Amino acid sequence: MVMFSTGCVSTGTGPVTIDKVNPYHLQEGRIVKTEDRMLEFEHRRHLWGAVENSERRDLMGNYFTIFWKTSTKNPVTVRFEYRQGSTGFDIKTQEEYVASPKRSNVTKFQVIGDDYWDSGKVTQWKASIIENGTVMAEYKSFLWK
Repeated sequence: MVMFSTGCVSTGTGPVTIDKVNPYHLQEGRIVKTEDRMLEFEHRRHLWGAVENSERRDLMGNYFTIFWKTSTKNPVTVRFEYRQGSTGFDIKTQEEYVASPKRSNVTKFQVIGDDYWDSGKVTQWKASIIENGTVMAEYKSFLWK
């Protein structure tokens, strides 16, 4: 099953920008048969290598791919903040430090396994690029407040 975010907001028109964030919600159940073969591929790609049901269960959850660019090529931290269905207004954060970014970059985050099963699916999210302690660009889901 695929989760589409229909209302996203992007800020950052300077030397660092976030072009888009691709969310994907991998749920239990059969692969949806559709004429769009990429949907089936995405489902199978995330489950690659999982043989037993426990391994497949550990891979269920939310995947986010952040596409961003920088002209400064300075070290940055890519921060992903999110709320989940069972956590109310609690904000969880994942970060990845990129020491030498290229002009075009891709950073991936995932909320899977016990975190997904205990706290629920991601309902709101915000991606940020931070350079020298300053937020250079943001991209957030419509529901993010």
